Amino acid sequence: MAARTMTVKELARTLHLSQNEVIRMAERDMLPGQKVRGQWQFRTGEVWNWLQENLQGLDDHRGRDRHPAESDTTILSGVLKDAGVTLDATAKTKSSVLRTLSDLAAAVDPYIDPAVLLESLTEREEQVSTALEAGIAVPHPARPQYSEGPILAACRTAQGIYFGERGGGMSDLFFLVCCPEPEQHLLFLGRLSKLLLNAELLDALRRAESAGEFVDLIENAERRLCAK
Repeated sequence: MAARTMTVKELARTLHLSQNEVIRMAERDMLPGQKVRGQWQFRTGEVWNWLQENLQGLDDHRGRDRHPAESDTTILSGVLKDAGVTLDATAKTKSSVLRTLSDLAAAVDPYIDPAVLLESLTEREEQVSTALEAGIAVPHPARPQYSEGPILAACRTAQGIYFGERGGGMSDLFFLVCCPEPEQHLLFLGRLSKLLLNAELLDALRRAESAGEFVDLIENAERRLCAK
């Protein structure tokens, strides 16, 4: 089977970058891509692997990008459900957070085997931590998981824990991204990472008093992003 590829336009919308920035990064070997008949193409699997290592630094590229691409279509709304959110969890270790997220994923999608998902999440964290700055982590499996559709789950811990953030910071907001297709995974991961750059949203999520309020905050933030 031929490797699935993405065009410059598709990758730009996925990563919330302009097409010019995607081309610049590809030409400087900062993105894995190949030119085919004069046009850049990007293999989905290679982009997946690249994003595992570079999610933390993606915002730096966005900061230098004068015309980032934005989508006018919401994708998170309706996927993150109240049953997939737990607030003030008592988890105190990385492994217990991953177990909590795996159980939440299984609660919203009966096709998910929480033990298999936990194993893949753990494997991913052993490769490189998904902890970002500002107390956030975005765990996702090392490989696509079979599920009925895209899955989002969220866990807020009662106290910050060390999850592997490069600067040694603590994490207390955790978002699981689990999609059956690599292209979906990249799209959801790119959208979520973009939303979580909003400090006001993070403050509101930390103050949310219910799973419903937490979900509403994410959905409203995405609608505002897509309306720009």
